[in-house]
Amino acid sequence: MGKWGRHLDNFMKNRRPGKKAAWIFSGGFILLAFILYPVLFMSTTACVPQQQTNYQPLPQYGDLYSFPKYNVTPVAQPDTAHLTVIVAVPRFKDTATQEYSGAPKISSGGSMTPEMVRIFKSFSGSLSEDIQTQLVAKGMTTKGPFDWDEVTYPDQKASDLTESEEIVLDVHSDTPVFQKNEYYQGGIYASVYSATLTVGMKVYFDLYEPLSGEKMWIRKIDLGEEDYPYTFAMKQVQYISGYSSDGCGGSIPQYSWKNAGVLYDGRAKVFSDVLKEAYPKLMKTAWTYFNVEEMQNLKLKTKEIRKKKVYGETPYQ
Repeated sequence: MGKWGRHLDNFMKNRRPGKKAAWIFSGGFILLAFILYPVLFMSTTACVPQQQTNYQPLPQYGDLYSFPKYNVTPVAQPDTAHLTVIVAVPRFKDTATQEYSGAPKISSGGSMTPEMVRIFKSFSGSLSEDIQTQLVAKGMTTKGPFDWDEVTYPDQKASDLTESEEIVLDVHSDTPVFQKNEYYQGGIYASVYSATLTVGMKVYFDLYEPLSGEKMWIRKIDLGEEDYPYTFAMKQVQYISGYSSDGCGGSIPQYSWKNAGVLYDGRAKVFSDVLKEAYPKLMKTAWTYFNVEEMQNLKLKTKEIRKKKVYGETPYQ
């Protein structure tokens, strides 16, 4: 090998890889990365749990408006007591107007939702119907049940007594406490609160002289006052509460949540349960209070009142 041959041999042994070799190496690495990426991705993510929204079912309260009929066994033949009684649906006084109305009498600061008022109306209707059944079972003749403004003059004149109840409810709710935010079926987002509902109840059984409306007889049962825990939820909706700078001369909207109405309210269920528990107690009390002999004595007083009274406008108007 000559001089030039030895220089060429040393060059080939000591040279660095050229650009072509570098491109070949880089291309091979990129190709290998594409091949291995799916395998590496699956191996690093397969065990990571994916966050899912847990949608809660809405509370189901069942039948809030039905009160089981209170059955009694007749103790006298029909119309043998020689008493004709008007049965009037329980009346209540609205403390805001101090007028008789179709809402329960509530203490100052009371809290009755519209649904609770509807439950109460169903309760009072059932109450008057079952008391009428009791009076008939004791041999009395009855008319009604009537709302007070439905009682006609002929019915008043032909009757010996008017029977009704006055029901006083003390209903209060304390300050709600936030519990959590939840998603509910249908994709509804809501804030859940807990609170305590206090319910007190007094029932007055009254007998009146039908024409004058003079109260002749009164009995009372106090069902006491108790506290009941409940929850309610307020629907939440997003709205744009402001804007912030994006750093490039523009703006980015900022979002917040606000109440969008009641999703559910456990007070109605609590109130219905309270009335359902009270119902048989009231029926047993009424059966004891409405004594035939005592009511026959009141019939004699009705005749005395009518002799003394001069009637103009009826008391039911």
